[in-house]
Amino acid sequence: MVEQLTAFVLTCLVVVLVPGPDFALVLRNAACGPRSATAAAGGIMVGNTILALLAVLGITALLGASEILGTGIKIAGAAYLLYLGARALAEAFASNISPPSRPGRPAAPRAGRRFRGSSPFVQGMVSNLLNPKVAVFYLSLFPQFNFAPLPSLAQHTVMAGIFLLIALAWYVLLLSGLKKVTAFLARPRTKRIIVAGSGAVLVGVGGTILTKTLASA
Repeated sequence: MVEQLTAFVLTCLVVVLVPGPDFALVLRNAACGPRSATAAAGGIMVGNTILALLAVLGITALLGASEILGTGIKIAGAAYLLYLGARALAEAFASNISPPSRPGRPAAPRAGRRFRGSSPFVQGMVSNLLNPKVAVFYLSLFPQFNFAPLPSLAQHTVMAGIFLLIALAWYVLLLSGLKKVTAFLARPRTKRIIVAGSGAVLVGVGGTILTKTLASA
């Protein structure tokens, strides 16, 4: 059991630490301030918790057994990532990104005012719920580990709890690090680069998922 537990923890670390759309989304919102980044991370953790609960109850396995439903979820997730990425790129190249106002001058318009849309929390939650990497983790990796003599339900509960704790620890560390460079992230040039870069990543990931899904359909 100790060997299985160690292997599972290492697997969780790889899944959590490898940059993906969730990381790009937090970084993109960090350019708008610590509160936006925290809200996005909070939404991601809520999404993780919902998926973990569904995995423990065996619902994700039932969803994975339906090829049509699985394909639909992948297409929806890819479309949402493309939408978020396109919005970020549009915001990055908008003309209303300007330097902070000087004393005696009116404040410059804030970047992205035209692209408010959903809140960072909702973006994080929906992106995570439709993230194929997380879904595949629950569907394909949970059955690969055996924490006997615990019963199946208890095993899945323990695995889900471990994954959530590792993910939570990672986002706490990430947000702490981002807060230390808030002033740097708030610079117009840095903000434009981060928003454009994260937008490009979201478009790239969404496009790759959509292409592969349609090719295999």
